[in-house]
Amino acid sequence: MQIKQQPVSYWNFGWVLIMIVVTSVVQIPLNFMAHGTTLQRGLWAAGYLVGFAVAIALGAWIFQRVHPVHWQRLTREDWQLMVKGYVFIIVTEIILNVVNNVFFGETSTKNNTLIADIMGHSTLTLVMLSLTAVLASPFLEELTFRGILVGGCFPAKMFWVPVIASGVIFSLVHQSDNIISWLVYALMGGTFAYIYRKTDKLQTTIILHGFNNLIAVAAMIATLR
Repeated sequence: MQIKQQPVSYWNFGWVLIMIVVTSVVQIPLNFMAHGTTLQRGLWAAGYLVGFAVAIALGAWIFQRVHPVHWQRLTREDWQLMVKGYVFIIVTEIILNVVNNVFFGETSTKNNTLIADIMGHSTLTLVMLSLTAVLASPFLEELTFRGILVGGCFPAKMFWVPVIASGVIFSLVHQSDNIISWLVYALMGGTFAYIYRKTDKLQTTIILHGFNNLIAVAAMIATLR
């Protein structure tokens, strides 16, 4: 997806705030899926999926509004950068998790612990959260924290400031309870933003984010069983 930078409007930060709120709101049905009758739980699950669909559509509309895009195929260089980015994320996460365990006695980030706890509430929450984590959240979060924030709030010539800003804001919404956990998500978000700025194709980070979540969800399900 090749991006043509439009004149930057700092009002676009307002769109980012709206999308952050929307990203939080769509998670609410998860709190109700483990209780009630089969019909009630099914309705909450349907509402959960519809909420994600509407949120992604809104994000895509805002993304097109802040700067029009047209799709381009990924190149070999794009895939190579994505692989390097993923390796960097995994290596830094392993190192930071060791530090987190040594200094704070935590074997996982607070965000991952909360997700695993929700997965354990019922089979329905497990399935719904797994599906959206891999297939929906990467679209929603990349549209918000890379497409709209990085692409719509900063000039094209600016590189490191939007990359750092994206990492910081991405981490702030992931409920970290200490500086090490915060760094895990800041470096992850910053890496996604770096790849997005380098490639100018949002699908690079959507694919990378989805793959990262797939591995994380698989690991969580393995521990639950």
